[in-house]
Amino acid sequence: MMNTSNERLSNEHLINLPSLSKLNDDVNEADGTFTNSTLCSQKNDAHLDTLKPSLNYALRCKKSDEDENHDTMPCDIIPEDLQWNEQTWLPELSMNTDLLSNTSINNLSSCSFNTSLKELKQPLPENTQLETAIYNVDNPISISQSKVLSFLYSDNLNSQKNDEMTIIDEQNDNDTFYGLPNKVKRLLHKVRNITSLYDWQDECLKLESVAKRQNLIYTLPTSGGKTLVSEILMLKEILCNKKNVIFVLPYVAIVQEKIQTMAPFALDLEFLLEEYAGNKGRYPPVKRHRKNSIFICTIEKAANLINSLVEYGRLHEIGLLVVDELHLIGEGGGRGATLERLLTELISTNGSIHIVGMSATIGNLNEIATFLKADVYTKNFRPIQLKEYVKCENRIWLVDLHDKEIFTDEKKINYRYSEAASKLDPDKIGGLVMDIVPNDSCLIFCSSRKNCENVAMLMTRVLFRSLTEYKVQEKDKLLNDLKAEDNLCPILLKTIKYGVAYHHSGLTTEERRILEDAYRDGTICVICCTTTLAAGVNLPARRVIIRSPYIGREFINLSRYKQMIGRAGRAGMGEIGESILICKSSEMPKIQTLLTSKMEDCISNLNTDEDRGINNLIMSSVMLSLASTKDELHQIVSKSLLGIQSSRLGIKTNDITDLAITKLMKEKVLKVKTEPIIHGDTAVLIQPPIINTKISKDLSTNMKSNERSIITRTKKNVLELSDLGKAAMKGCIDLQSAYNLYDDLKMAQNHLVLINDLHILYLVTPYDLTNQFKPIGSVYYDVVSNLSSSAMAVARVLGINEVALTKLRDGVMPKNIESRVANRFYSTLILYDLWQRQSLFAVSNKYQINRGAIQNLLTSAGSFAISIAKFCQELSEFWAFTDLFTQFNNKLNYYCSAELGVLMELPAVKVGRAKQLYNAGFKTLQSIALANPQDLTQKIAHVSQKMANEMIAAANLLLLAKVENLKDEVAEMMESMETSIFSCN
Repeated sequence: MMNTSNERLSNEHLINLPSLSKLNDDVNEADGTFTNSTLCSQKNDAHLDTLKPSLNYALRCKKSDEDENHDTMPCDIIPEDLQWNEQTWLPELSMNTDLLSNTSINNLSSCSFNTSLKELKQPLPENTQLETAIYNVDNPISISQSKVLSFLYSDNLNSQKNDEMTIIDEQNDNDTFYGLPNKVKRLLHKVRNITSLYDWQDECLKLESVAKRQNLIYTLPTSGGKTLVSEILMLKEILCNKKNVIFVLPYVAIVQEKIQTMAPFALDLEFLLEEYAGNKGRYPPVKRHRKNSIFICTIEKAANLINSLVEYGRLHEIGLLVVDELHLIGEGGGRGATLERLLTELISTNGSIHIVGMSATIGNLNEIATFLKADVYTKNFRPIQLKEYVKCENRIWLVDLHDKEIFTDEKKINYRYSEAASKLDPDKIGGLVMDIVPNDSCLIFCSSRKNCENVAMLMTRVLFRSLTEYKVQEKDKLLNDLKAEDNLCPILLKTIKYGVAYHHSGLTTEERRILEDAYRDGTICVICCTTTLAAGVNLPARRVIIRSPYIGREFINLSRYKQMIGRAGRAGMGEIGESILICKSSEMPKIQTLLTSKMEDCISNLNTDEDRGINNLIMSSVMLSLASTKDELHQIVSKSLLGIQSSRLGIKTNDITDLAITKLMKEKVLKVKTEPIIHGDTAVLIQPPIINTKISKDLSTNMKSNERSIITRTKKNVLELSDLGKAAMKGCIDLQSAYNLYDDLKMAQNHLVLINDLHILYLVTPYDLTNQFKPIGSVYYDVVSNLSSSAMAVARVLGINEVALTKLRDGVMPKNIESRVANRFYSTLILYDLWQRQSLFAVSNKYQINRGAIQNLLTSAGSFAISIAKFCQELSEFWAFTDLFTQFNNKLNYYCSAELGVLMELPAVKVGRAKQLYNAGFKTLQSIALANPQDLTQKIAHVSQKMANEMIAAANLLLLAKVENLKDEVAEMMESMETSIFSCN
């Protein structure tokens, strides 16, 4: 137990905080100031929230008689989302709260109104309905306010200039906001509380390269405001240039967060947001005739989207590509190679797409700029001062890279730990935390997932017990929310009482979301997390503690270090941020080297991981007709980052390309295009059979003469993909998995068991995840032994009979079964338990696998089902499987129930949140779109005002997208009919 006389890190002891005015002076001298004032409206009415523009095509405004007696809240506590701008909202307009029922107006363009604004200000008659001719439903949805207003203020109404209500036409404003209508500026104020930009943002947006639409890379430290610049550029592309935009983000969670935060802009400015992450995304996207879209994508989804647009000749619809975290181009594991491939393809198309990349951690900016043919803009700016410290034993040093002695201002700390507390917490993490909690927040970065849990438990033994009395009701509510998701982790049950939680990939998506929301609203003030949180979730803190300079067994690099400390201090969250790196005395020289080193270079990964990257680039280029000969492929590869870096890497890209072509032709994936042989009036083209030959691990040596002849033969001949190659590319499946899938589908043609869903679940179990779930013999034996007779039939088809099962129990792989089949079926059994509605907690305990990994398996299976469907579309022999896997994906995504599946279309809404919404009466997207934010905050646990508004906006946006889809389909049909009629004439 920590002594209550614990000595805090005070101003004189550790932190010499400057005054606020001094801090502002420092910022002014650096890069200018940024004003973040709160919008205060004297005419504020919480009941007018329903006047918020909604997606749908009806306006419901609620203003009952009791509104007149409603007391307005003090200006300084008005929630941001209730602060209306009188120039863009019309609180005087009043409609009956009954949802628009009988009277229809089906053709707005044919209607004329000879009425005054004074008459319009009277409540509409009861049971009045506004309805569109295109989208009729039993329960009428609302119409966007902007459309209703433009409809109401017709020429007849505009002539009444002396009336007391006026409308501002944004497009006619003389002043613009970086080329955008001033409405964007007002939206930034209203939605984000942003009144002006930083000097660097203003300078960047006025660059010549931006004006001339030249490619651009800009870099600043984390939290410098990079994203806002990209958002303004995207809005400019959408609204001014009338082109679509692709926004590439590294993680699914960030994609979903961005969908939510941009939804209000999409509604008010009338464009669409389309999510391409996880199981979501359509290839090619719906062709829009009326509105433009921002496609918000993960790296993998962005690559598939671009391929589909190139294939269908629609790449011209894209005007701007924005890549966040551009440094990921140097990441291994396939992601970096995928990002490099999509950028190389865009560069090779010679199109007019404007490419913008941003990052905080790129060492070789010049090389990346050469690759992208981009200008570079860089600043070293943070809106909040960051102080870096290194703690070793009981001493702590301020890091000053401008001083000859890097470690300066040495302080000795003494938290007066008891002997018992010192043994439990020798690094005094508890003391560092108690300095700032509970009023401020703290992130503790740990080297492993297990260490996160251990440190969280440690905090319950060394932090002041008085913390358990802080926000008791909020913590109880948080615990109930976690229980409602499925069950409650015993560690979180103990730590949350102290305002502490752990956060890593072992938690489910729902658990992480609930904990993140609780951290943002101050219920939790300490999170013990892995380094992935530094790049994956926007959770700033007053103080960041790095528990150890290691990630697993590897010493951290400067990029990871900068990402972690970048979470300390954010605009609007205090005047200062602090980071404290804890190390041993023996590690101090390494720490000094780390802090003085240059940022790591981004190195191409096209030729790593058994050359998968360059293989995919070649296959994609041939499929999309970007290259069709060996020489053209040489040119494509030379434009890649690998080509730019070939000299420093000591490689010859032509040789690497030739070896890749050889491998692909040997595997019957790439072939020389043959001319059809004419027999009378019939053209016959004989395709070589698909041969399942294992990919050679080393084709770079001992190249045979016949392989050399392949290279010679393809120098001028036209190359094309085989059907298997096309199927693999369309399905986004690597070659080895494509061969395995082909074999599995051939076997299923003869022995598919459809008496239950187990066999289909086996087919959609991702190959690349099976190695993550090492079978436990006893568990394997028990689960299979208890299968029903119909399910056991599937096991026998795969070769897993009673004899084989006994060997698997004893840890021996049966000779008649491939290890990949046995391991994959073990993963399938996990999916089968979930399919039968067993809880994640129960399945996790049963198979001794963390909940997050199991949930990821389920999500990946849904994505793989889509991939298999596309794979089968390209192979006529598997045509019967196409619809089967397409429909099965939908069932797998919403295995909980069809009712909840509708709600899970919302970004970041999983099973737990969907249950909460459904039980609270919000059973459809329409019911959420028409809801008041107060209804959601009161009926749904841990939903803030901001989250409620974002959820309503997202529901509106989804419904609007559905309506736009119908309109675009009608437009395409009309165009097709007109073309046919013209042809006939």
